[in-house]
Amino acid sequence: MDNFKKLLQETIDENRVELLVESREYSEDERIYMRGYNQALEDMNDDFLAEYGEFKKYNFTPSLN
Repeated sequence: MDNFKKLLQETIDENRVELLVESREYSEDERIYMRGYNQALEDMNDDFLAEYGEFKKYNFTPSLN
């Protein structure tokens, strides 16, 4: 899970940099797609971070059952 969190954040950061300093010329449709894709990744990251603590609590709590 930590690897997923790290990879997700790295991808978001790389996409932000690509939008600011483009490695090639993008069409307006491609820019719109990239912004939407990055927003979806950010939303997924926010949801993941909000639920990660609860996930760890329930999955790593010792239980006799």
